Amino acid sequence: MLHRSFLLTLSGAGLLTLLASCGRSNLTDLLGDAGGVGAGLTTTGPQGPGGPGSGGGGAGNPGPGGGGGGDPGPGPGGGVQPCSSPAECDDGDACTTDRCDSGVCNFVSRDDDEDGFAPFECGGQDCNDQNPQVNPGRPEVCADGSDNDCNGVADCQDPVCDGVPDCGCVPDPGGEICDDDFDQDCDGLVDCFDADCAGTPICGCANSEQTPFCGDGFDQDCDGAFDCDDNQCSSDPICQCQASTELCDDGADQDCDGLVDCADPACTGIFPCTCEGAPLPEICNDDFDNDCDGTVDCADPDCFVSPSCAQCVVEICNDGLDNDCDNRIDCADDACTFAPNCTPVPEICNDSLDNDGDGLTDCFDPDCASNPFCQEEQSSCLTARFIPGSGTYTGDTTGNEPQERGSCGGDAGEAVFFFTLATPTNVSLDTVGTGFDSALHVRRGSCPDGVEIGCDDDSGGNLAASLDFVALLPGTYFVFVDGYTIDPFGGPNEGPFVLNVIFDDDPEEVCQNGLDDDGNIFVDCADPACTNVPPCLNCRGGEPPRPELGEGRCTNGIDDDCDGTIDCADEDCSASDFYVTECCNGIDANGNGFPNDFNCRCASDSDCPGGQICYDNTSNTCGPPCDVFFGDVCPFVASGSTCNDATLQCEF
Repeated sequence: MLHRSFLLTLSGAGLLTLLASCGRSNLTDLLGDAGGVGAGLTTTGPQGPGGPGSGGGGAGNPGPGGGGGGDPGPGPGGGVQPCSSPAECDDGDACTTDRCDSGVCNFVSRDDDEDGFAPFECGGQDCNDQNPQVNPGRPEVCADGSDNDCNGVADCQDPVCDGVPDCGCVPDPGGEICDDDFDQDCDGLVDCFDADCAGTPICGCANSEQTPFCGDGFDQDCDGAFDCDDNQCSSDPICQCQASTELCDDGADQDCDGLVDCADPACTGIFPCTCEGAPLPEICNDDFDNDCDGTVDCADPDCFVSPSCAQCVVEICNDGLDNDCDNRIDCADDACTFAPNCTPVPEICNDSLDNDGDGLTDCFDPDCASNPFCQEEQSSCLTARFIPGSGTYTGDTTGNEPQERGSCGGDAGEAVFFFTLATPTNVSLDTVGTGFDSALHVRRGSCPDGVEIGCDDDSGGNLAASLDFVALLPGTYFVFVDGYTIDPFGGPNEGPFVLNVIFDDDPEEVCQNGLDDDGNIFVDCADPACTNVPPCLNCRGGEPPRPELGEGRCTNGIDDDCDGTIDCADEDCSASDFYVTECCNGIDANGNGFPNDFNCRCASDSDCPGGQICYDNTSNTCGPPCDVFFGDVCPFVASGSTCNDATLQCEF
């Protein structure tokens, strides 16, 4: 069958030869339903007002489909169809790509990702025509969230991934890479096919940020401002509404997020959405949270049968009213989860609604991890900002919802950062220059679940926080710049912040401070760097000091590392930071069948007895491989770690 873009000019015998080789359907396509045959034939393009193939030369009147003599019809079917943009070449066929090439319309079979395979819906075999890494000719990639070979199963569910240790796509906390042919956010789409890349220079910029783009969280026109922060959106109703401040005691939704008064996060910590003193029975008509349960008046279940709430009825899901008095309107109300007009749609990342119905809203939804709005806000573990090196990092926590809290405080909203160390490094962090009472806390390994390794409120002076870490071990660390508290009257501690960061990745051992300054697990005289430095010089009866490692040195009655403690009194012989139950002396003191209980210090596997390994990625203690235990031993070895099937160590 001839393609719509096929351009044919024949005359005389050439036309007869073509007719002899064509079936009836092709003949109709070429000549029209009853068109006369002229001296020549020119045809291209789809059917338009002038009929398919209208135009041509020769004598006679054209039939209904054109193709004989006479003037060509006015539609796009007449001869070569000129154009100045693809919009002028729309043929109404979803299975063709309509192009304007060199001023002439061209219609080619659809293949959006240009991988050589047409999509399923057009009779092809491509199960995802928006990802060039997906088609029947591709091998399965076991860690990208896509069914690469179009066999109906992806990643770990595909038999070819059996035994692959890292199968299954894990979203990259770094988000937004738009030109590397990889699906960082595990949504099955890559690069410019992913809506997360909309409005980036790589993927092309729109002429303006106007409707309908003013509420999608993207900078369509690439001018550095998106949505309601872009002046071009100033007249858009959604921006005029979002610019309104929520009043927290009037029963109305000023900022148009479907949430009213105390149900709106904008009212967190603001009177009357605060509770003072001891809880009292709820009074159902005083606009106050008397019983301190976070709900006010008729939104409180205690008031369901109160006469003051008699006007409350079942929620109507499309009238813009809070019918059931729970301070949630229409689709923002859980009662409307299954309403037809509340069918889940793709998550919009800045409207305070759970659009896709997965229980997660805006920047706390993984779908928004690489959204520019959320990355600028950096208020969650999903959008943690990378710290590449020493420097000063700024931002603003205004309006950020509180999610994480440190042991020293941090009840207000936070901004989240992360950094990764390849070698032991001294790290200094402070919030000097921040405009509110700030707190700093740091977790190791995992953002939401990692063990906290430091928390500070005011050590930086003038309400600033400060933390200094000596020789942090290699790994990933998450930093939270937090607001210390939510004041009952002044609201949350939030606003513009400053995070000052200093990395020293070549620390030197200080030989008399009791610290492992250079991160090699050896402290002071036990460190080879201190062997010839007083007071370590010949401190062991004329012999050089040595680390207190292993059962032999923990039972020999000698202060091997010259730290003033001997054998089991030395912390190197009770080395675990989390599970100090025994000494490294070969005795099963607690009767659990495991002598030493991860308390023998080590620097490498050679420091450990036969069959044991050195957990040098976490505790620097000896123990059996983590997969030989019944149950998970890692919470005892190093809190927050998990058993790595490759190294057989507990790791962060």
